[in-house]
Amino acid sequence: MIACVVLAVVLAFLKDRAKATDVKVAVRQQNMRTGGPDSMAGLAATDIPLNAWGVHESRVNVAYLRRDAEDEVKQALALLKPVLILGSSMAGKTRMAAELVQELFPDNQVFMPDPPDGLANIMNAGDMPRQHVVWLDDLERYLQDSKNLKTRWIDDLQKTENVVIATMRANLFEAFMPNSDQPRTQWEILQCFARVYLTDESSESHRLASLSGNTQLSKGILDYGLGTYLGGGFLAVERLDAGRSTSPVGRALVLATIDWQRSGIGEAIPETTARALVRTYIGNTKPQPTTEEIDAGLKWSTAKVVGGGLFSLLEPTPNGNLRPFDYLVDHVASSDKPVTLQVWQAAAEVDAPAELLTNAGVTAQLAGLDAIASMFFERGARLGDANAMVNYAISLERQDRIEEAKFWDTRAAEAGNPGGLTGFAVKLLREGQTEGAEKLLRQAANAGEGSAMTNLGHILIGRGETAEGINWHKRAAEAGSPLGMTNYGLQLELQGNSAAAEAWYRKAQSKGDGSGAALFQLAMLAEKQGKIDEVEPLLREAVKRRNPSAMGWLGSILAAKGQQEEAEYLFQGAADRGGAVGLAMVGRKLVGEGKYDEAEKLFKRAIAEQLPWAITDLGVLYANTGRIEAAKAQYALAVAAGDDDALHNLGELLIHEGRLNEAQALFRKAADLGSATGMYLLSESLFLGGKTGDIGEAANLLEEAAILGDLDAICESGRRAADQGDHNKAFQRLKQAADRGHAGAAECLTLLTSEISEK
Repeated sequence: MIACVVLAVVLAFLKDRAKATDVKVAVRQQNMRTGGPDSMAGLAATDIPLNAWGVHESRVNVAYLRRDAEDEVKQALALLKPVLILGSSMAGKTRMAAELVQELFPDNQVFMPDPPDGLANIMNAGDMPRQHVVWLDDLERYLQDSKNLKTRWIDDLQKTENVVIATMRANLFEAFMPNSDQPRTQWEILQCFARVYLTDESSESHRLASLSGNTQLSKGILDYGLGTYLGGGFLAVERLDAGRSTSPVGRALVLATIDWQRSGIGEAIPETTARALVRTYIGNTKPQPTTEEIDAGLKWSTAKVVGGGLFSLLEPTPNGNLRPFDYLVDHVASSDKPVTLQVWQAAAEVDAPAELLTNAGVTAQLAGLDAIASMFFERGARLGDANAMVNYAISLERQDRIEEAKFWDTRAAEAGNPGGLTGFAVKLLREGQTEGAEKLLRQAANAGEGSAMTNLGHILIGRGETAEGINWHKRAAEAGSPLGMTNYGLQLELQGNSAAAEAWYRKAQSKGDGSGAALFQLAMLAEKQGKIDEVEPLLREAVKRRNPSAMGWLGSILAAKGQQEEAEYLFQGAADRGGAVGLAMVGRKLVGEGKYDEAEKLFKRAIAEQLPWAITDLGVLYANTGRIEAAKAQYALAVAAGDDDALHNLGELLIHEGRLNEAQALFRKAADLGSATGMYLLSESLFLGGKTGDIGEAANLLEEAAILGDLDAICESGRRAADQGDHNKAFQRLKQAADRGHAGAAECLTLLTSEISEK
């Protein structure tokens, strides 16, 4: 009986204790912001995301920057003293505290009661945490009612080895100081804490700005302080979004001001301009705002109600302009929304210093607004800004206004601008004035101008100083010049490293590739890799940048398709820019017009640009004007340079002079090197000689040349097959040549088809 009684008492005790535990669990669950697998425990500090600690969301992704006040906090926490971090609304108190807790106590469970009475409910239920981190963010919320926080609770939490850490706004801390109206209760609680003040000191702001690694963030830190810029920025974005309904006109003013700054024309917009742009941002479906509505919107946007009243969405400047909160500019820019055309038009008309006009021009150009960019550059150039002159010259060149471009490059060069020196030097190169160009390029290259470095490299490689030339290309690439990256990539490709070359071409493309050179090289690479469908689109993109090589190649493609008018336009544009193919093709046109002297100059310039078939064209010009020996010399040079067309011309001259053996020796040499044209010409000369022993060799050479794809050989093979009555072979070969554009084959095919039909 005694045992039963004891057992009953124990069971009752256990039931009561279990019931009490259940109550504590329920109370904690109802009053905690954190929980874990064990309902009596919180999550470990390292598992709690920043927003759960109460850190204001930042729309700028930036690593935590350490604060000067951290050492004081660490000293107090090492002694397990309760710590209260004080600072302004957006000083970064909560972020610093959360980072330190996760660093120093990563495995401790976190006790995070709901304000204002969560801690009181838990403590009154007898639920005392042990060896937790007790987190009391915005301590003032717990202090509003003396029943919600007691001095003895702080003492008890400390005695049970808890880390107690709290935050509070400094101005509210002062409000709890005892006076005739304020009891001492809350003040006595505050005295339990070691107090650490977090402020945006100038020295700290400069240190944090230097560590940020982000130009915009650095500026924001210096202007507003780290916490205010990052934390307050989130609230500013929220208020701007809320303005859609609360103040559409005020929001429109802010957006106009943001776009004005994004255009690069200035930090602040004239108020009159901002007012005029309001309609752009509220939409045409709504009526034009009245003056009173705009005044109200201006009051809304300039009210200091963000970041604890520290700043507004718009800040009036002393000269009557409006400047947006920097964070909002970064936020809108990150969305990739374009600056409105109305803002660009207004900016293009405003009076501004030359350097700001140039800056806006660069921004407009990056946005693809070339015409507007040109307007900015012209205004800046006429105000004497050398950088504007260089950019305006580039703009004029893209409009095919070559002489005007040269004028402004000359002006910029006279001012000593490295870009101007380079631009003027390039134009001298086009005119064949290499010596004068090299002098200017060395001057600009030594000043660090990347385009000058790589153009200098081009000159050096052209005259055989390859090692030094490649080094200049490499220096230009490493200096960030897209043209330098392209030319260095080309040298790597010539060395057999196509993968590294393509990587440099892609990098140049990502940097803007203003000259279109990278696009041209990518087109060349695509053709080598058999990606034929990619070639013409890449060339057209390069042509948009007025790349002379791309213009010449695309012109050749279009000419082969019969699009002669567009082809001639491209050839002329390429020639105007010194492109070898363009020079040679315009030279051919001049020959057709009987303008031999002009054509000769262009052919010689194309030859200087290492275009082999321009040597042949010059030989043709000499032959047509009776300079036979000069023509033969040119053909010989062209043959040595690998141009098969020169074989025809030189061989014909030799045969015409009765020097068949010399012609055959020339053709045989080319054939032995694998030239299909050489094989064809040798076969024809052997047939012409008529020697019995040569006929078999001639037939074999003809077939080999046809198999290798020589069109004349394919046509001749088909014609001979027809003569021998092999109509199937004849039809196949003649059609193959005709489909590839051989006019003679097309005529033979027509005759053969007619003959077969008649039979």
